[in-house]
Amino acid sequence: MKAKRSVSGLYKGAALALPLVFAALPLHAATAPTTWVSTETKAFLTPEQLKTFATGPQIEAAAGTPANVVVALKVRNLAQLKALGQSVTTHGDARYHKFLTSKEFMANYAPTQAQVNSVVAHLRSSGFVNIRVSKNRLLVSASGTASTVKHAFNTSLVHFRKDGHEVYANTAPAQVPEALGDSVLSVLGLQNVTKAHTYAVKGPRTQAKILATGTETGHYPTEWPTIYNVGSVPTAASTNVAIITIGGASQATQDLNQYTSANNLAQVNVVATPTGDPNGDYSDDQEGQGEWDLDSQDIVGAAGGAVSQLTFYEADQGASGNTGLTQAFNQAVSDNTAKVINVSLGWCETDANADGTVAAEDQIFATAVAQGQTFSVSSGDEGVYECNNRGIPDGSTYSISWPASSPNVISVGGTTIYTNSSGGWASETVWNEGVDGNGKLWASTGGFSVVEPKPSWQNSLKVSPTPTGRAVPDISFDAAQGSGALVYNYGQIQQIGGTSLSSPIFVGFWARLESANSNSLGFPASSIYSAVPATPSLVHDITSGNNGDGGYGYNAGKGWDYPTGFGSLIISNLQSYIKSHSFAR
Repeated sequence: MKAKRSVSGLYKGAALALPLVFAALPLHAATAPTTWVSTETKAFLTPEQLKTFATGPQIEAAAGTPANVVVALKVRNLAQLKALGQSVTTHGDARYHKFLTSKEFMANYAPTQAQVNSVVAHLRSSGFVNIRVSKNRLLVSASGTASTVKHAFNTSLVHFRKDGHEVYANTAPAQVPEALGDSVLSVLGLQNVTKAHTYAVKGPRTQAKILATGTETGHYPTEWPTIYNVGSVPTAASTNVAIITIGGASQATQDLNQYTSANNLAQVNVVATPTGDPNGDYSDDQEGQGEWDLDSQDIVGAAGGAVSQLTFYEADQGASGNTGLTQAFNQAVSDNTAKVINVSLGWCETDANADGTVAAEDQIFATAVAQGQTFSVSSGDEGVYECNNRGIPDGSTYSISWPASSPNVISVGGTTIYTNSSGGWASETVWNEGVDGNGKLWASTGGFSVVEPKPSWQNSLKVSPTPTGRAVPDISFDAAQGSGALVYNYGQIQQIGGTSLSSPIFVGFWARLESANSNSLGFPASSIYSAVPATPSLVHDITSGNNGDGGYGYNAGKGWDYPTGFGSLIISNLQSYIKSHSFAR
């Protein structure tokens, strides 16, 4: 029986020290506002939902109950920023190949210092302390209480019990004074009912299964280049990559060093960057280390054994709600050093939309696209049921995960890989291991968003049903635990699958392609959607399998489909195509 290994940490702030200019701001309380305007943070749970959702009484948090928030400010000229993301990879455009620099972002798109000053003054006058501003001015974090939250955002926090745990949420929209309406996008950290989790599936090391379609067996990370036909594409030695983690990565670094030593590879240049409160919790989480081991060792394996630098962007485990991840994403983008960033995490997209995370993070991802960075995100392990208690089948009520549903990331689904007698690719099918003893489905998450619009590069998709929102995944790689990765975890080999494996496989390959093309490639989504239908030899088209249960879910088929997108990339073929076409550049 496979044991679920997901991390549901509490996260908090990613920011730099508050500029000294704020020291001169007045400390007296501001005049109570008379007009409030709503932000993108909605009532997370309405009173009606609470009656059926929660067990036990709902009690408003005591005034002095600690409460920490992250205020997301609005990017200036967001439509222009998104258009720029398309222009930098459109051959013939005036901005073609002129990726946005951090200096340009600050000058043209970051919130102004005056906007930040006003938000900080409001937080301070409401009673918040420990106020910190991210270096790109997009996020302002602060420590306060339930009383300061109510005063600053005109909403109360309610405590109740869910699944045996004490949780909290705001039952009214977060609002700000009218004067801040053009500055504040959303207020994060007002709920911890739903939290992000990893997509790693751990289990015992399996025996090889020899089938007519090939052999299903575990694979060392060094095997991915052969399986997906890298050919003569060089290593990723010239490309910086990053991994988003929850908590620290000390053990993951030790395990990575053991992996490289065992395979006669050079030790990887690793940097660990805490991204939140300097006094936060960046200790190693024993439960989560298998995830970061899977990410790092498989990225390096797919990359050919070398990357220029691997940065672990560490989210504070003690942060409120899911704010730690938001700040880790923002740090990776504001640093603008990693060309490819792996995210093997996710949570229900409608919950992420309700608490304001979708709005806050999508502008961060849009900035990454304009800068020529590529976020790769696991599509999920719940088939079509992410929002239904994380994978419990519910007929035709389908849902997907965030941030995989963002149009500004590459969403990577899962397959089961079968190899031939030479260790090469033989066949693939949709990854679907059925329902476990707890009633949870393990399968490649795919479907279409109910909160994110369909991007223009998906308008030509011919699939039934026709997606009305962003469709996922874009591509897929191995995710089955039975054909999963054999990685070092606390010094011992463990076999791990899930879409937490498929995303780092892509990251390693994409970093390799970046190195082969002088790091000139940008966000590849639109190019994938134009190139693959015209040149089917770029992928292994997966045409068998389903990502649901009991007759529900979506079936794989010829061309793009909901369980696997376009299928798995054939890396040597893609490199040949890039050399003769304006792919992602």
